[in-house]
Amino acid sequence: MNQKTFAQRTAQVVQRAYDLNIKGRKQGLSGLINNIDTEGLKNRDVFELGIQLLSDGVNPDFINNTLSNMINIEQNEFIRRLKTIQKEAVLRIHEGLNSWLLLHILLSYVSENEKKDIQGLLKDEVFSNFFSMI
Repeated sequence: MNQKTFAQRTAQVVQRAYDLNIKGRKQGLSGLINNIDTEGLKNRDVFELGIQLLSDGVNPDFINNTLSNMINIEQNEFIRRLKTIQKEAVLRIHEGLNSWLLLHILLSYVSENEKKDIQGLLKDEVFSNFFSMI
């Protein structure tokens, strides 16, 4: 994975995490089960597995440990950071964290240059407002 692909995948994770966080806060975490990407789940995607586990009511410590183990075996630094962002998203969704704080946490793992690339990919007004404030 290179920086461009990392920015694209991170933007996708940020968008999905934001959307699922809002949905989870409104409908409850068990309501997220219908939003799991089964293809991602088959491919052991950290975010999809995490959403599956939290929608099933699994203890957050178990989720954290399981996802951390998956991250620890990664060799590529971009993939490792992406998976860490995915894990953070899952854990913060579980907490029902304010969506603006969620964005701050997820974007704390990217450099300023990467943040600019991600900003260019996230076109929704909510993200434009967010980036104008940071």
